[in-house]
Amino acid sequence: MKDRIVEVYAGAYASGKSETALNRALQYAKIHKQITLADLDTVEPAYTLRPIANELESRGVNVITQPEYFGLGEAGSYITPQQMNCLSVEGDVVIDVGYGASGLDMLDIVNNIGLEKDLRIYLVVNTSKFETSTVDNIVEYITFSEGLEKRPWKKFTGMISNTHFGDETTKEDVIRGYSILKKASDIVNIPIKAIGIDKSIAQDFGLNYDGVEVWIYDRLMPHAFW
Repeated sequence: MKDRIVEVYAGAYASGKSETALNRALQYAKIHKQITLADLDTVEPAYTLRPIANELESRGVNVITQPEYFGLGEAGSYITPQQMNCLSVEGDVVIDVGYGASGLDMLDIVNNIGLEKDLRIYLVVNTSKFETSTVDNIVEYITFSEGLEKRPWKKFTGMISNTHFGDETTKEDVIRGYSILKKASDIVNIPIKAIGIDKSIAQDFGLNYDGVEVWIYDRLMPHAFW
């Protein structure tokens, strides 16, 4: 059992969970923490961290991802021993998992994850997507995305408010999405850890909004599709 941070990012399709996960890893790298980013999103193997792994590693992030172009869309993929043993590395770990009911269930193949003392699982919520567009939908999705295999450690530590419309995102969009998520947060008693925003509108926010951290993203995932 290691004394370190392990963060997992889950969410609905196109919620921005991969973007959130990689930017969180970059945050840790900037403060000179030893950080590994593990790509366990096998639901959409044509859209992985593989194409941008070299860029992330040049910025101080150790990347574990599938080494080959395999699978297409939801046709499925395979898991490498390195992915299964991603927690055997030294330092902190950020894990990106797939969407849907099987998202968190992917963690069951990660060796020794139940032994981690500081395991944090975050749900990334984009209210521009139907699955999480309303308070009721968010509450329902939380239960749905916890997976089929129930484990004592498999529960959400917090949520990331990440409402966006790609390049068209405005400050008002972000605030509107946060307001919806805040109502859901009060119902399920899961705190909002951070608000994710693109660096293009960073000037409209500080590093804190309504007492919640603001994470500024350098969007790299648009370059990750092959």
